[in-house]
Amino acid sequence: MDDNNGRDNTNTNTASDVTKKCFFYDVKHSNNSARVRLWLKIHGGLDDHIQTLTLTHADLDGGGKLVEVNPLRKVPAFVTDNGLKLFESFVILSYLEDRFGDGRFILANVEDRALVQLFVRIHDIYISSPNCTQPNFSHTQGCMYLDPYPTKYTPERRTMPDPIVRASKLKEIYERLCWLEQNIQSDYMVGDRITHADITWYPTCIFMEILLPYVFGWAPIFHEKDHFPRLTRWFETCSSNEHFASVRDDISGVLKSQQRDGRFDNVRKVARDNPDIKWKYI
Repeated sequence: MDDNNGRDNTNTNTASDVTKKCFFYDVKHSNNSARVRLWLKIHGGLDDHIQTLTLTHADLDGGGKLVEVNPLRKVPAFVTDNGLKLFESFVILSYLEDRFGDGRFILANVEDRALVQLFVRIHDIYISSPNCTQPNFSHTQGCMYLDPYPTKYTPERRTMPDPIVRASKLKEIYERLCWLEQNIQSDYMVGDRITHADITWYPTCIFMEILLPYVFGWAPIFHEKDHFPRLTRWFETCSSNEHFASVRDDISGVLKSQQRDGRFDNVRKVARDNPDIKWKYI
């Protein structure tokens, strides 16, 4: 079928007849990139079809190759072997499922599939996306690490100067974790095996595992059973998988290095300087 530009959109390629590679733009400690990386690791066998280009933190604000693929200067980004430029992790993962998937992450029951999608949407809308590209709009998760003023880690356009806004986002994280605790079904989020719900939430939860206790003084989340026992069991189950563990090592290694470099000290100071604001939930 032709689009308005006269290009044939019919894709008849399969994994067996690809002659050119796709390109996946990754950043080691990006939670949204990590969910794509995790899908690729678990699926396996796609090295001949997809080449990973690993960028640095500086590349996110420096433009270069990334901005040619994603004008929003965010990862993940992806270029298909036909030259189609994609961004947003949900879109990239949908493409990978349609193109290379074997059904292992898709549950048979229609209601289970709907619940998986709900888990993913809750994450993408309320935790990992600012839903606005303008300066000083930030995702909820940014409350854990975005500085209140410009630093080498946080450019001016990404700063979070208002402690009330930061605290509100932190409360959002807590409330969404409570929702997860109530709705998670078993050792995996939905069903008895890995789905996109697990692949989506796990990398982001690594940020929470490290930063919520260190920055805001929370109990060791995902390692305690008084507040979130079901989430702790889920996190332990996922962490026992070698591919999830590898992603955890990737993200935690970078975060701990940044911690030693003092990256999160300014956010900790915001909490200390505003003792009348609620920062600790467990």
